[in-house]
Amino acid sequence: MTRTFLFIGLLLALVPAAGADTKDDGFVPLFNGKDLTGWVQVNCHPSTFYVKDNEIITTGKPFGFLRTDRQYENFIAEFDWMHIPYEPGKVGNSGFFVWGDPVPAVGTVYTRGIEVQVLVNLTYKNAKGEITATSQGDLFSIWGATCVPDRPHPGGSARCLPSENHCKGEREWNHYRVEANDGRITLAVNGHVVSGVSKCNPRKGYLALESEGSECHFRNLKIKELPSTNPKPAEVADVATGLVSLFNAVDLDGWKEDSEAQKTLESAQQRADV
Repeated sequence: MTRTFLFIGLLLALVPAAGADTKDDGFVPLFNGKDLTGWVQVNCHPSTFYVKDNEIITTGKPFGFLRTDRQYENFIAEFDWMHIPYEPGKVGNSGFFVWGDPVPAVGTVYTRGIEVQVLVNLTYKNAKGEITATSQGDLFSIWGATCVPDRPHPGGSARCLPSENHCKGEREWNHYRVEANDGRITLAVNGHVVSGVSKCNPRKGYLALESEGSECHFRNLKIKELPSTNPKPAEVADVATGLVSLFNAVDLDGWKEDSEAQKTLESAQQRADV
């Protein structure tokens, strides 16, 4: 009898009491695993970003980006990524943009914001042999955004090089944890914090996935929003106004040749040649 009561007591101890806190960790999916609901195709071909096997996949062509349909301020985001270069050993390039504008900056196909590098098979060095860019989790500002790297860059740029190499190579899954709070961003690669930037501007904006020449897979995208730290208007990215791309950078879908205008032009050229 005593053993029976002890056994029942042990079972009760393992069962949560009624009304106990069973809340999750606060993360919600950034991707539903089925389609691109919640994301906006900005300036790529409709086939550049697609969904397959619970993954967002980019072909890498043409260059451009896919962004969230709403802005985020302070948050923790986690996701897995894997590059599949077109040839073994070739560079695989993509990125995760933080606090970006809804459309590309003037003169480029990418948004103003802070880039979390998603890269394999590439290390740049300057004439002195100093490393200036890596495949191991760089953080840097792009196209008019600003930030201060945790460690001075050899070339003086606003780019934080990772303190350690914890990245895996092509065709292997890597896990990123991006913490963004009050203008500061830190990146953990496969469980190790390796880089950080602070005093970012903007510090509220859209999140985006980059297409830059290589096939890249993303999965398990989730986010946990943190309390606001009240950014000033000048520290907030532009808000989407409904602008859409007129050209998909691959073909002339959506455009139609005016045959009559072409005939008129050819006729005018013939008269000018006489």
